[in-house]
Amino acid sequence: MRSTFHIGQLVRLSEGAADGEKGRTYCVVNIVPAGAERQPAYLIKNMTGKEKIVRPNDIKPASAHALP
Repeated sequence: MRSTFHIGQLVRLSEGAADGEKGRTYCVVNIVPAGAERQPAYLIKNMTGKEKIVRPNDIKPASAHALP
């Protein structure tokens, strides 16, 4: 299975995963390989250094005008 996002891509959390961080932009810094029955996961990081591991349905591409 190919990953949906790539390293260096700017993303935002989707509505269901926002947890009060709506509007923050993250950068994909690592792709966690998929297992036999699961999708790949992504390690994302924001400018303050906060990291999260998320699934593809938890994030969406940021606009072309987004700043990291």
